[in-house]
This record gives sequence, C-alpha cells and structure tokens, in this order.
Amino acid sequence: MNTRAKIIVAAAALAAAAGVNAQSSSVDRSFTASGDNCTQITWSAEMLAKHPKIASACQEILHRDGKTFVKFEGTVKKVAKGGTEVVMAMKGADDLTLSPKPGRTVMVNGNKVPVKNLRPGDTLTFYVPEDRVVAAEIPPEPAAPVEYIPIAEPAPVEQVAQTETPMPKTASEWPLVALLGALAIGFAGVMRTRRAFGGR
Repeated sequence: MNTRAKIIVAAAALAAAAGVNAQSSSVDRSFTASGDNCTQITWSAEMLAKHPKIASACQEILHRDGKTFVKFEGTVKKVAKGGTEVVMAMKGADDLTLSPKPGRTVMVNGNKVPVKNLRPGDTLTFYVPEDRVVAAEIPPEPAAPVEYIPIAEPAPVEQVAQTETPMPKTASEWPLVALLGALAIGFAGVMRTRRAFGGR
C-alpha cells in the first residue's frame, strides 16, 4: 500500500471515529449509577436543571438488558391535548409532564388503558433510563420491548411585571376645603381685630 493510500485510509478511520464520538457525546444522559440504591444515583446537570427535585422521587433501581433504570410513581393530575399531554404529580418531587404519542396506551392496575382515558387520581409507574431523558414503560415479560414516552420540557416561569397600584380614595376633598375656608375666615377676623385695636 503506497503512502497516499495509507493517508486516505487513516483519514477515513479518523472520520469514522469522530462520528462515533459525536454520536455518543450527543446522548443526553439522565444519570449515572454507582450502586443499586437511590442514594447511589448521580443525576446529570441537565436533568437537575429541568427537574431539581428528581432525586427525591426515586423509588428503586431496576436493571434490564444491561441498562439501569430508575423507578418512579406518580398520580395523574391532568390529561390534555387528546391524551398527548399528561401532567403527573410525583411522589416527593415537582410535577412532571409526559408527551405520549396519539393513541398510546399505558398499564393501569394490570389493564391497558388509552392515555386519553386516564383520569385524575390514576397512578402510573414508569422508569427513566440512564442514557435518555424519557419515561419508559417496562413490561413484566423480559422478552417484551421497552416502550418510551418523551418527557416534556418544564414550562418557563412567567415573570409578572409589578406595577404600582394607586391607593384607593377613601374620603372626599370637601372637608379639606372647608377647613381651609375656616382658617381663612379666622385669619381675616384676626387681622380685622388687630386693625381695630391699632386704630385707637
């Protein structure tokens, strides 16, 4: 193999390696686990920025097909947009919004229920994998595929502009006018008395 061919092969290998590294670095990891306990989970900065109390909602750790999952439980607060938006009240954490695809079903008490038919108070169990910021529904059968539901971005907190509210007027201005009038009359009387005594 001549020098030019070697350079081309080396360049192709470097390009492939760069592509693999770029692909792996683009994965939005949700956490890393150093053990099988919720206290041994280190959540990514991105996950904590979006969901600061996510660590306190961890129920347990599960391993499936060489991947680690964190188990969560939540109660349905609201179902909107035809079942493509589900707001969950999480145990020990802030609310979490799931964005399932239209027509999606989930398991509730051992039964498959369309997401759009969920009602406030229904309890859902789902899992977050270590390598993706999504909610996973893991079937009991090991051979069954894991299905994923996107976790929506938290809604931005709206900054409400504070404006000065004028104080309500609780009294009329007429008493002040009457007081000023009485003072003017009194002053005029004093001046007249001084003039009268000064003329003597």
